[in-house]
Amino acid sequence: MLFRSVSLITRLVAFPAWLCLAGLPAQAASTDWVAVTGGAVRIISAGPLENGTYRAGLEFSLDPGWHTYWRYPGEAGVPPTLDFSGSRNLARAEVRYPAPARYDDGFSTSIVYDENVVLPILVTPETPGAPVHLNASLFFGICKEICVPGDAVFDLVLTPSDREDAVSAKLIARDQALVPEIAEGPASGIVAITSKAGKKGPVLQIKAEVGPDTSEPELFAEGPEGSYIGVPVMQSRDGGTAVWTLSTTGLAGSGDGSILTLVLINGDKAVESRHVLPADLLK
Repeated sequence: MLFRSVSLITRLVAFPAWLCLAGLPAQAASTDWVAVTGGAVRIISAGPLENGTYRAGLEFSLDPGWHTYWRYPGEAGVPPTLDFSGSRNLARAEVRYPAPARYDDGFSTSIVYDENVVLPILVTPETPGAPVHLNASLFFGICKEICVPGDAVFDLVLTPSDREDAVSAKLIARDQALVPEIAEGPASGIVAITSKAGKKGPVLQIKAEVGPDTSEPELFAEGPEGSYIGVPVMQSRDGGTAVWTLSTTGLAGSGDGSILTLVLINGDKAVESRHVLPADLLK
């Protein structure tokens, strides 16, 4: 089961929406749905400029059994890539990722989203009083029994006087609430990262405080650009402490060590933390 909690009503409304609206003119503050194998995708916006930014989102509506990927896909998969270079009056577009879920197909373990998910996008204009012509090219992977590439191009004009889109605003806020908090030190829940020898190189042992919650905690890892690491595997849980292992095979780094970003999901809370791994930990 995914970490995201979506009500049955939301799922019933969100899933057929693209099928009903595909080909019709886009409502204010959203693009048309683009149909792909296994679902559809569009960009939505909450409406007017707020505190110098627009709240937008990349919305996936996936058919039953289909999934797409987190920003790092795990052992297999193609993460979503958005290119905003064709936009005008755009200073920055920051894509945020709600907490994902683990998916094991028997051959590999991936980090995924299914059903309906919105990746919030914080859009900052260069000139706040002028419209933003948002042009976004999307490439991503989508899988069921087979995996296929998905692609789409979106054009959306955002203006300071846009009317509020209450439905889009709720969808964006729903999944923004699931974006992991950034934390360091004890607040991250990660209490120790050590290493031991493995068959193909060092294996990291990651210890976290997860409390007495009866839910099963999850841990995901992302290395620096160029990394091709796996997904942490839980080895033990003793009361409020859980231990995962992660092979360093495929972890990019230098003679000074490497960087590991961890996302710990525990109950209804998700926390993201960044950890500097010294070189002697990777030998």
